[in-house]
Amino acid sequence: MNRTRFTSVALNRIASLHPGSPPAAIPASLTEGRSPKPRQLAVFSLAALSLTVSACGSSSGSASADNGGATASKAATTTTTTQPVALSASTPSWQLRNPLSRMVLLPTTNNELVILGGLTASDTSASGIFQLNPANGSLTALGALPAAVHDAAGAVIGSNYLVMGGGSVNTVASVEAAPSKGGNGKVIGNLPQPRSDLSAVSVNGDTVIVGGYDGSTADTSVLSTVDGVNYKTISTLKVPVRYAALAAVGGSVYVFGGMGVGGTASGQPLSSVQKIDISTGVTTVVGSLPKPLEGGMAFVLNGHIYLAGGDTGTGSHQVSNAAVWLYQPGSGFTQKATLPLAVSNAGVAVSGGVAWIVGGEHNGKATAVVQTISDKSAAHS
Repeated sequence: MNRTRFTSVALNRIASLHPGSPPAAIPASLTEGRSPKPRQLAVFSLAALSLTVSACGSSSGSASADNGGATASKAATTTTTTQPVALSASTPSWQLRNPLSRMVLLPTTNNELVILGGLTASDTSASGIFQLNPANGSLTALGALPAAVHDAAGAVIGSNYLVMGGGSVNTVASVEAAPSKGGNGKVIGNLPQPRSDLSAVSVNGDTVIVGGYDGSTADTSVLSTVDGVNYKTISTLKVPVRYAALAAVGGSVYVFGGMGVGGTASGQPLSSVQKIDISTGVTTVVGSLPKPLEGGMAFVLNGHIYLAGGDTGTGSHQVSNAAVWLYQPGSGFTQKATLPLAVSNAGVAVSGGVAWIVGGEHNGKATAVVQTISDKSAAHS
């Protein structure tokens, strides 16, 4: 996260669903992160982020894997299978009315999604908490975080949605919890030190936190928590990274790419694939991405690990990636689909057997596009 000063902006209200209506003028938002030059950021101070949705025609992926295109929680976990993979990437008949990126996106128990915080197209950090119905794109306001934040990590722990670290006026250490039944969030604790641009994933009942930095120095400690209050260090990254994508299978966490912190690779997308063995605490570099990427989205469908999107450059040279790769430990990457819009820094969560990629940034600019990825072979298994 590039640390800059924030200015206050007025609240927006939640708008209702208007099928067929043109997208409204976007509020403001992209913020911390990738640009080598700090961007001016404004704090979107309360819950009423105007995140209405508008209808759009559905489409299937047709862009080249290298075409530009779209981070809280960039992860998933399950066990592997050997079933065939027939991936499909498309857009639903609706999208967010206003662009949003760098949010925490989490699944609910009723196959819906929750959006917490994020960054708007005018570099405004948001505090709103919204439940998103994937069936029609309708949004329900649940409350507000105690502080606007983006570039945070997220997790579902017990009956709470957690937002850990991230960027506000400065990189923060606070852990914010919002009740899943609705209501405003509250600060329940702190990370061991301020940390933004981090990622989190659930592994065997624990939440594992990987990557990020304090605003200038990399944080290579891999943390584990069962309650969001108490943290222990379980490993150390071999390659310091921000904006990495995570996926967990069994007792292993895979760390895909990210942005380098320190040294000659500082500020540049990386191609490393790191594996964290949770049982032994050993981290090793086990491979390379097809191309250096930061801000990608990883998830697990039908027992398979996938990596989608990400950026291949930084600052004015940001070019988003549209490829969706299957990752097979020990074998490497195979492209299985193409995103309709290449994106980075999007929210990603699996709900109802579908991976939802919400918002993000296309070539450095926030987008309102929502995309889905489905494993069609699972329906016939």
